Amino acid sequence: MSQNEINFSSESLGYLIQDTLSKGASFRFQAKGSSMSPFIKDGDIVVISPSSNSAMSFGKPVAFVRTISEKLVIHRIIGHNRNGFVVKGDSVLGIDGLIPMANILGVVTAIERNGKPIRLGLGSERILIALLSRFNLLPTCSRLWMFIPPAPRGFIKHIILS
Repeated sequence: MSQNEINFSSESLGYLIQDTLSKGASFRFQAKGSSMSPFIKDGDIVVISPSSNSAMSFGKPVAFVRTISEKLVIHRIIGHNRNGFVVKGDSVLGIDGLIPMANILGVVTAIERNGKPIRLGLGSERILIALLSRFNLLPTCSRLWMFIPPAPRGFIKHIILS
């Protein structure tokens, strides 16, 4: 841990983010965990921004607080109804269930990995990612990705990220 780092419990971090977002500011922090891999990896820097109900849409990664454990989580919206949003981690099999709007703190608006911005998963491709995740096909696609030779993989990444 560097001198500029402060560690918070998940519960405390949730309160801090909620307070910051309620003032209209964004919150930047280091993500922990692998439930959103490969789009958000352990150690990535994530920016959470305030959002309205209308800004919440299919495929958007959101930060929310679990009701029972009060744990801060970032997962992707894979469905919704008038009572809330169905969210799920990209690399996990089970859904989190219906999360009430009141529990959603904000949306992920930026990701940095090793000092470089990561855009994959935040643009229009998020809809395809959410569909694959919803039907538990994302882990299968990730494994298939490894069978694509490096040169075409680099070309595909270049097209998607530009």
